[in-house]
Amino acid sequence: MYFRMIALLLVSVTCLTVIFGCTNNDSQSEGTVVKEEKTVGNENNIEKLVLSNEIKKVTATQLRKITKKMTNKEVVKALGNSKDIGSGLYILRYEYENGKFLDFRFGHYDEIISEQSYLDIQNMLNGN
Repeated sequence: MYFRMIALLLVSVTCLTVIFGCTNNDSQSEGTVVKEEKTVGNENNIEKLVLSNEIKKVTATQLRKITKKMTNKEVVKALGNSKDIGSGLYILRYEYENGKFLDFRFGHYDEIISEQSYLDIQNMLNGN
């Protein structure tokens, strides 16, 4: 009898967890655009960067404007704000016109873009 009560309790808790865990949350529903603000810069130069939960589409024309000497902030301004899929580091995901994704990784907005990010852009432009 005791075993049946424990089993019934576990089944009930599991069912409730599944039911309430699968309910639709309005902020996560499809079609809803949620924007998040991140403060970037140092004490003297603070600005708000509004990141979108939508992946921004970019063209070859936009990517050709990116140079090795640009800061991450300049690159984001040139390409537009996109979805940040990173945790700790910024990883902004863009969709190239051919449907492939370009992940732009960086730690701070005032740094020059990484060699890897620049190579990823060049590879995308060259069809690699």
